[in-house]
Amino acid sequence: MKKIGIFGTTGYAGLQLINLLTKHRFVEIAFAASNRYANKKLSSIYRQFQGELDITLVSTEEAFERISTVDLVFLALPHTISMTLVRQIIEINESIKIIDLSGDFRFNDDELYEKHYKTEHILKEELKNFTYGLPEIYREKIKNSKYIANPGCYPTSAILPLYPLLKEEIISKKNIIIDSKSGLSGTGRKENINFLFTESTNNVYAYKTAKHRHQPEIEDNLFNADILFSPHIVPSIRGIFSTIYCHLKNNVSSKEINEVFKTYYGNEKFIRLNDQIPQVNQVQRTNYCDIGYTLDHDHQRLILYSCIDNLMKGAASQSIQNMNILFGFEEKESIDCNLFYL
Repeated sequence: MKKIGIFGTTGYAGLQLINLLTKHRFVEIAFAASNRYANKKLSSIYRQFQGELDITLVSTEEAFERISTVDLVFLALPHTISMTLVRQIIEINESIKIIDLSGDFRFNDDELYEKHYKTEHILKEELKNFTYGLPEIYREKIKNSKYIANPGCYPTSAILPLYPLLKEEIISKKNIIIDSKSGLSGTGRKENINFLFTESTNNVYAYKTAKHRHQPEIEDNLFNADILFSPHIVPSIRGIFSTIYCHLKNNVSSKEINEVFKTYYGNEKFIRLNDQIPQVNQVQRTNYCDIGYTLDHDHQRLILYSCIDNLMKGAASQSIQNMNILFGFEEKESIDCNLFYL
């Protein structure tokens, strides 16, 4: 059994994470930290867990008293906060494996991070030691890593369909437009007038077009392609639907496109290739990424469609997929399931 610690338990991603880990046959949760709810039972905050998950939460200070006893920690914390805890963890015990769900270690370039996250990175020397945790692309690197930067939810939905086609030069690197729509849980569990029921119901809106911090993360993992990223909020709890517009480099057939996807993802458990346009409700509460496309021969365009659950493949279940790879467990352990609590 591997002992696991969690920081940031009561946010949506942290909650999803702990729920999945309790189903894992080969790990034991040593502590779950939440400063806001320290010394309270998780089931007293989320009543649906009453009698099912009665773990008592601890403060960050108490968690650090136990840190030397764990094999791995998950950080489900806001951006800019994770790196402070990572520094403390490394100072206590460099052998502990770390999976960070924030954006603090997704770039190798500290200047790129500081430009888009508007803060100085306090662990520049550790950036090179973190592996970008997208298993279907970087599995071999993940196997040999100690520290993992879990990808953002939007980047996961964009990188997976685009990577094989750019790698094989099926599509142009120029003028790629990514139109992504996310449920409200992607904004986190925080107070914001824009996310009130009366503001979000019957409403759809774009935000931070061409300015979102996930755009450089996408570009960084797609051979520095020329990308315009436009995220939207839709009145749904969870899920991301990305429509991606790109130009073909050559006159290719559907058969050739299918062969590229089959070569890269044909043996992947959690990527499903669709001959129809996928839908969000087909991936909710799963670790799947569903990919489809429309080939527009008349205008030499390819329109890609990608669906994930932002709390699962976009956060918690993907981080457990990374943990399973790190420890040599079966990759689908505890995430080959559907959940129905949110």
